[in-house]
Amino acid sequence: MIKKTLATVVMLSSLLLSNTVMAASLDDDMKTLGKNYKAFNQASTPQAATSALNNMRGAAVHAKQYKLTAHMAEKTPSSTALFDQIIVEIDKTKALAQAGKLDEAKKQGKKIGELRDQGHKAYMHH
Repeated sequence: MIKKTLATVVMLSSLLLSNTVMAASLDDDMKTLGKNYKAFNQASTPQAATSALNNMRGAAVHAKQYKLTAHMAEKTPSSTALFDQIIVEIDKTKALAQAGKLDEAKKQGKKIGELRDQGHKAYMHH
């Protein structure tokens, strides 16, 4: 009886979790990216840095589904391409963090911030 109840609770909570994740909007993804970018830069251990990078990666992957229209005349990469570039940089940075090279990871991580800023300029109305 207890096992069955537990299984039901686990199933319900995973259903609730997936609905919550799917309900995340682009705005939520951007907040998650920003918050975790800050957490990554303040991380004092490779584990903390990796955790923040994993959260950023999840948000960037989720945000890719939104096709954004640039409001600038200059040539800008598509929003999908920009998120792909951010994901590549997150992966490079994460590899350094997991290898315990936190200082190098933080230098590499600056590229994530640069890409984010480029995206904000191209896609966010000011």
